[in-house]
Amino acid sequence: MLRLPKKGLPRFDQIQDEETYLENLAVQRNASAFFEKYDRSEVQELLTTVLVSWLFGKEDARSQLDNPCGIMSQMNNVGFGTVILLTPVDPTALLDYREVHQIIRELAVGIYCLNQIPAISLEANYDQSSSCQLPPAYYDTRIGQILINIDYMLKALWHGIYMPKEKRARFSELWRTIMDIDPDGKPQTNKNIFAEFSSAGLIDITNDPDFNGIYDEDMNEDPTYNPNWPEEKAIFMKYAENIMLKLTFSTTQVQQCENVFIFETAYWLTNAIKYNQDYLDICTYQRLQQRLYLQKKVIQKHFEKKKEIRIGIGYLKLICFLTPFLLSLKKKMKVPYLNSLLQPFSDDKVKTERELPPFIYGRDFKCQNFHYKEDQYFHVHGGIEFDITTPSIENALEEFKNNLEKIRDCAANTFVEDAGYKEYYSIPVMEFNGKRYYVIYFELETFYQQLYKTQWWGAINEIVNNLRLKRLPLTDAQLHEQFKKKFGFKKAMKCKSIPFGMKSAVERGLSAVFHTFSRKTSSSTINVSDEAGYAIFHHAALHNRVSIVCQLCNANFNVNQRRFIMFSQESSKTDAKKERNEMLQCESYKRRMMAIMSLEVICLAKDEYWQYILDAGTIPALINLLKVSKIKLQCKAVGLLSNISTHACVVRAVVEAGGIPALINLLVSDEPELHSRCAVILYDIAQLENKDVIAKYNGIPALINLLKLDIENVLINVMHCLRVLCMRNENNQRAVRDHKGIQYLITFLSSDSDVLKAVSSATIAEVARDNKDVQNAVAMEGAIPPLVALFKGKHLSVQVKGAMAVESLASYNPSIQRAFLERSLSKYLLKLLKAFQIDVKEQGAVALWALAGQTLKQQKYMAEQIGYNFIINMLLSPSAKMQYVGGEAVIALSKDSRMHQNQICEGNGIAPLVRLLRISKLAEGTLLSVIRAVGSICIGVAHTSNPISQKFVVEENAFPVLIQLLRNHPSPTIKVEVAFSLACIVLRNNLLHKELQENEGFKYDDVLYLLHSQDKDICLRAGYALTLFAFNDCFQQYLILESGIITISIFEPFLESTIETEKAMAAFQIIILAKVIIDVDHITLSARGVTILVDSLYSVHSATIVLTGNLIASLAHSRAGIPEAFATLGTIQRLCYHLYSGKEEVRAACSCALGYLTYNANAFRILLKECRNKPNQFLRITNNISRDASINPAFLKEFQLQRKVGLPSLSLEKNGGPSIIPVFKKGKEHRRKLKPKIQPRDSLTLMPPVTNFMGLFKTTQKTTASHNVFSFSSATSSDIIKVSRPRIVFLNELGKHEQKANSEPAEG
Repeated sequence: MLRLPKKGLPRFDQIQDEETYLENLAVQRNASAFFEKYDRSEVQELLTTVLVSWLFGKEDARSQLDNPCGIMSQMNNVGFGTVILLTPVDPTALLDYREVHQIIRELAVGIYCLNQIPAISLEANYDQSSSCQLPPAYYDTRIGQILINIDYMLKALWHGIYMPKEKRARFSELWRTIMDIDPDGKPQTNKNIFAEFSSAGLIDITNDPDFNGIYDEDMNEDPTYNPNWPEEKAIFMKYAENIMLKLTFSTTQVQQCENVFIFETAYWLTNAIKYNQDYLDICTYQRLQQRLYLQKKVIQKHFEKKKEIRIGIGYLKLICFLTPFLLSLKKKMKVPYLNSLLQPFSDDKVKTERELPPFIYGRDFKCQNFHYKEDQYFHVHGGIEFDITTPSIENALEEFKNNLEKIRDCAANTFVEDAGYKEYYSIPVMEFNGKRYYVIYFELETFYQQLYKTQWWGAINEIVNNLRLKRLPLTDAQLHEQFKKKFGFKKAMKCKSIPFGMKSAVERGLSAVFHTFSRKTSSSTINVSDEAGYAIFHHAALHNRVSIVCQLCNANFNVNQRRFIMFSQESSKTDAKKERNEMLQCESYKRRMMAIMSLEVICLAKDEYWQYILDAGTIPALINLLKVSKIKLQCKAVGLLSNISTHACVVRAVVEAGGIPALINLLVSDEPELHSRCAVILYDIAQLENKDVIAKYNGIPALINLLKLDIENVLINVMHCLRVLCMRNENNQRAVRDHKGIQYLITFLSSDSDVLKAVSSATIAEVARDNKDVQNAVAMEGAIPPLVALFKGKHLSVQVKGAMAVESLASYNPSIQRAFLERSLSKYLLKLLKAFQIDVKEQGAVALWALAGQTLKQQKYMAEQIGYNFIINMLLSPSAKMQYVGGEAVIALSKDSRMHQNQICEGNGIAPLVRLLRISKLAEGTLLSVIRAVGSICIGVAHTSNPISQKFVVEENAFPVLIQLLRNHPSPTIKVEVAFSLACIVLRNNLLHKELQENEGFKYDDVLYLLHSQDKDICLRAGYALTLFAFNDCFQQYLILESGIITISIFEPFLESTIETEKAMAAFQIIILAKVIIDVDHITLSARGVTILVDSLYSVHSATIVLTGNLIASLAHSRAGIPEAFATLGTIQRLCYHLYSGKEEVRAACSCALGYLTYNANAFRILLKECRNKPNQFLRITNNISRDASINPAFLKEFQLQRKVGLPSLSLEKNGGPSIIPVFKKGKEHRRKLKPKIQPRDSLTLMPPVTNFMGLFKTTQKTTASHNVFSFSSATSSDIIKVSRPRIVFLNELGKHEQKANSEPAEG
């Protein structure tokens, strides 16, 4: 410790010395902690690799190695202090900035200190477990985790077996004990071995929805080869132990402009067979390659279906470029400045598995790549590696150069605004040349040791140097322990022989063991060849042991010995054949068949060859073949067309060549192969706006007629075609109904096939979407019970498609909504909200809100069912659909319910809403919903305010973002809604009015101009906003008057409107704004408005009465004279009349209006008279009035007193008058109606306040709901419902009509 002087202040240099000392101490402590994760053998392997790596030896004069080509040999000018990397974005798998910084940090330590680049190799242990052989620098790192996870998924797809990470980590510790493994690695247990593995979590990978059915497709295109022949299986299993699959990542392009580097990377799936020519002849090798080629095709097609795999591959692509890039920076003495990076993950978050438990097949597992004996478990092997050579560095394109400063600004400002902890750190994205790129930024520092300061690399190197003297070489006991762990006891004893031990160490890649043996023997012994003529170097090359090859190179070993061949490349693909269009047009059947078959081979050889087929003018010739009477030619022609019709220009060529009627004519043939293929092509055609043309040629009845068949792949493709034909096309929807297609679709909902259930659900969704007549037809045909039954199954993909159908059928259809709710469907849909996949949650949320309907009562009920926690999660979700539903649920709950408003505030529900307002790219419909929700939380029944929620909203800094939206958003609809919400936030709150106007600069000019909008809805809404600003506030009315001119002409179109709700709303506005409208006196305006509202009470439309009742309630506590006018015009009697309405919303609104009118003396007397003459009238008022509404306590007291004294009506009864209580007679017309099943917990009656908030909202007031219309795209996709598009037409299968699902996965 530095000692401070006893007297006086410490000098500056003394303080600096102590700070430096403490910094150095922290660096050394972190370096020491880095090595604590390793056990003894791992440290020994780490130290050996550090010393013998080719990275370490490059500056050594003895090195025989050259710099890899590309960036490592080209990058010269490194005068910059920061680096910006641009790489393409995969929008379906976004990367996390913190993960990227963690990778940079780990690569810096691995490359600069420990001389190791990332890679992984899964190696077999003697007991059939698999070691995760990483370079030791990447043990317990995020890089190591990614490598293990991606490689494990590769092997899982290859074998069709999977065990989740948490379960396999636990099973790795227990499986040897469970199996009672002996020293030779053999199980001694009597238990059912597969049952033990299964109970530990091992499953068939096709149980994962993402990989369902992936092995059903026949990838074999060679009719002379059958991979399922017993002989082929036997040959493959003979060599399986030494066959491996590997992923190789490589940088494909590098551009540079100063400190900005633009790069792209790719990966390849390759196989290697670790045998030399003495053990494997070329014929057998080719047979193995043919089988491996089919297996790889399956993996390549389905590997990236899972989002987690796509994200992992994204990080591996980044690592692929960063590795040679950091190696080049190291040569130039630059190193990433780690202190500028985001905080690293804690050690427990980056633990890597050291080994994987074995795989074992179950009897019913789908994958048939390998064939082991029953209850035989086995290891997996393969790996991932990075090619550190790169293409030559190119100059950046002009687009990048011209935007250099924008790129730098984007990179530098990434964490300026929000540097706090977050679950997810987004990487900024920029678009160039129509392509989106991540912008990744990090700082550099010089790679020199500074005087008196310990750098992190210096501290690590110091520990490495100290450990090297203590831990190397290995003792004999340590050698034996290593061999025993990897090879078992028997082989470990043999390894005591140096030649055998060295060869075993080389084969397994045990660098520390080989280093120890090398010190025990002479170089001449190492050079000795075995009986086959191969030296140690050859075995190291065969098994790809780079660290051992480096040791041999450093020892000046002669590598130019006998040539060793390692078969590791794919057999070459067939060259594309030049197609001959004239052969298709000749008269010879044989020549036409040969031509079309050669075209089929060409289009399958490479994805891009379809373009050559199109450019050669082949499409018209193929369409002509559809018109001949040769069924085999027809099948081959539609097979070829279905393989290339996924491209828009091919579809256009098919349509121009008259393909639509030709394809529809083939739908009436007797060959299912033609049915299926033609339906697929018509599906592709319909997606390019040719729906009406297909319908014109009677395509819809022809397709519906095929639904009678019992062949699954035909049914799937036909329904897909119908689904697309009905999208946004009412005529086609009606055609499906009129031609009796709905009955078939409903039948498939009860099928045994999950795929048919899902496809029929998705088809029903599009047939009925936004078409009430068809919705009712579907319901009448009995679709609702089987749809509800879908949700009782376990297949999530089926439920998602079922939810699509529910959403479509229930949208704006109260009777169907009621039918679903009576069957308790909402509880099943709520389970979808608990799913991990965002698209599943989205569909569940949208379906639930479709069931919420358009009435406030039903929406409150559904919001209660969803619950507070889910609603907040929706608002925090990145999904626009979830955000919208969350906003609508908040509106429904908070509408006229102070209890819920306060509970939302107390439950931190305001912050997510305001956060959404700040998102610049939020969908407009979602933004509208959120803005309305913010306003709804602040306003109560009869335009009363809620100071508590107003305060919460303002404290979340909602004012600045709302003002910014009001002034700058391009949409007038958004602006007027913001104005209304601002009015709600400051309603009857002078302090907030002052803050809004003085601190935020709000002016009424920002709203007044909206009154003159050409859109009458915006004009009326703007008037409503100004009305709320002016409500019961003379000063604000004065400010509005000073800000601009408002004349009655603005309101006249609404006051004369035939739409009753518009008329009533305008009447309310002119009453409140009477003193602001300059060209008519306020008494005339008030009288006109009151008259209109009273007349509105005589409407036959319940929506008008509900709105009018609520507006009268508000006006009853506005200004003197207004309640008196209402009382004079007979309003009390009319409101009392509506208390007998069968609709709860009407009764509630009228009760509320009566309650507020009781504060007027005249209205008090009139209503008291009504209640005295009809005692049940009082009960109707008190039973229906909202808990937040107000009624004069004096009125309640007076009525109780009158009832105690005796009501006149009761006296009349005593005197022989009519009974006040009606006498009900038997009969249907007198039976009591049952209460509706949908009852929100917070009813419309007075109820005690709720003090305990348990996570589910409890709602209150019921009035009419606003029609917040927001439509989403219905193009939700799931693998389970893709069209069936086999690549090859097998002519020998034609004419076979037995029902069987096409074994190939579909594509959509």
